[in-house]
Amino acid sequence: MAKVTEPTSTAGILMKQSHGTFRHWSKRHFVLRHGCLHWSHEELPVDRPGSVENRSFIDFSRTPCELFVLEGSRLLLQPAHGFRWNSNDRHSSVGTNQPLMLKYEQSRELKDHLREHIAFGRDLRASRKQRDSERSMGLVSVGPDELAEENDRAEHPEDPKAGCSTCAVCSLELFPTVEESKDLSAVVVDSGGSEGCISQDSSNESRKGRGLVVKTPCQHYFHRTCLNDWVMKAGTCPVCKTNMTSQKPSHGKSSESVGSTGSTAASTVATNRSFSHRSLGWIMHRNSASAG
Repeated sequence: MAKVTEPTSTAGILMKQSHGTFRHWSKRHFVLRHGCLHWSHEELPVDRPGSVENRSFIDFSRTPCELFVLEGSRLLLQPAHGFRWNSNDRHSSVGTNQPLMLKYEQSRELKDHLREHIAFGRDLRASRKQRDSERSMGLVSVGPDELAEENDRAEHPEDPKAGCSTCAVCSLELFPTVEESKDLSAVVVDSGGSEGCISQDSSNESRKGRGLVVKTPCQHYFHRTCLNDWVMKAGTCPVCKTNMTSQKPSHGKSSESVGSTGSTAASTVATNRSFSHRSLGWIMHRNSASAG
């Protein structure tokens, strides 16, 4: 995935609507920084909002959010469909999907800042998931020296330890040229939004994306995104079919999603239903005994 650029931090004063039967608006100092929204009764330092203990905050990297602009300079912020506010946040609606109602005189300006930080949080979330996935599969990022060595082996097929010069998933060239190896830190995203795989008609500049290579525990090389996509579907190494994960990949939402509580809810319903049947049987038995 492309390198994530952190949006500009911003601070100010907004109005926040309370929850409950008697709702009212109250003034709050706020800071948007590093994909988090902090607010408090007292003023927050822009560079260190976390230093204020008595504050509330939402981490957009933990809860996917939606933002709506309403009339009267109001903004409605809520978890994306199927999600709840993450338990690691700090505010009165944690664990629910209750929206947050805000009012700001320059609502359009705040809207733009919020959306930038929500998008930044989403990218951090995706990056974190990718790192966790790669760590669980035992993948190792391949550096320029190892790339060059493997590329040399690929040019000598008579060598029993000959390498492979193409990605077995996308069939595109795997290793960069010597010139391209000098800038492996460059991350380029192709027109389809994938990292590591490049289109046949891609420019010379985007070919640097070929440096994004990982090695599996079974010693095979792939573009990182190619392998991640493959393992999500097949769960095995594309070359030798070695199991790359101890369990099948999950395509569901994360632990803070509403859907993840489905099995618990189903278990609760089943338990209640079983309890109701036992209770009904006991009552019928008691009535029968009384009649006897």
